[in-house]
Amino acid sequence: MTENRTYYFGIHPDMLEPASLEYSSFGAFWYVENNQRYIVGYGFGAAQLAVLAQFRAFSAHLTCSDKQILYDIYRSIRNKQQEQDWETRKRLPVMTAFKNPWKNTPEGWYVLRSRETFPLHLSIVQKTKYFVWLEHSAVCENEAELTACITRAEQTHNLQRKVKGLDSSGGIKS
Repeated sequence: MTENRTYYFGIHPDMLEPASLEYSSFGAFWYVENNQRYIVGYGFGAAQLAVLAQFRAFSAHLTCSDKQILYDIYRSIRNKQQEQDWETRKRLPVMTAFKNPWKNTPEGWYVLRSRETFPLHLSIVQKTKYFVWLEHSAVCENEAELTACITRAEQTHNLQRKVKGLDSSGGIKS
């Protein structure tokens, strides 16, 4: 027996797009079943929202203008992305440890920021004698998120404030 679903489509302006670190419109397409929200698709900016509109054209749907529902969907997606970023551990190519800025960098744990202003991409990196590991990454919208990520890394790896910063020229920040 085929069940007719009602889909919902909504757009929330000025949300952070994690890859570009730009604020743009966020849109989502979803349905609700047994009081559970199922996200069919989402996107940021005009091009991605146009793709979502194609789904909308072939489905019975309602337009949702409740900003809180859209914000909840956005937070749900971001929380899942943040957990994936935290769990993804990657060894960088073998020669990375022997190239700048890593070749003269002492072994240890480092925090790398993509830029000085928020929002930014944050990377927690471990340098060993022969390898450089990307241990954790995060998108931080503010100082509180940055501090929480560093604190979590210190607790997870029992570092007790041993994480150092690395500036863009390869120097160690205190």
